[in-house]
Amino acid sequence: METRNIAAELLESGCSLWSSVECDVKHDRVIVYARLRANPVLGVEGALAASERVLSSVLGGREWLAAVQVSDRLCRTFKAPPTTDDGDSPLPS
Repeated sequence: METRNIAAELLESGCSLWSSVECDVKHDRVIVYARLRANPVLGVEGALAASERVLSSVLGGREWLAAVQVSDRLCRTFKAPPTTDDGDSPLPS
């Protein structure tokens, strides 16, 4: 999937969460940079939890790493859950 398509799909799915999304694809891993909207309706923690759900949903099955910027000096990173040896399903937590 092309970088622009990934960013557009993420922004469409998370439009209420993020003001912007950029992506890079490097070595079969998707790197996402998203900026949380100011004063999120869900609150910051709720918006970050929703961000992780959207990222997992849209990027499921790929290796990915995401940084969701909350403010000028604060961001939270997320990554794809570990998979089993066959690469299909996540390992239990």
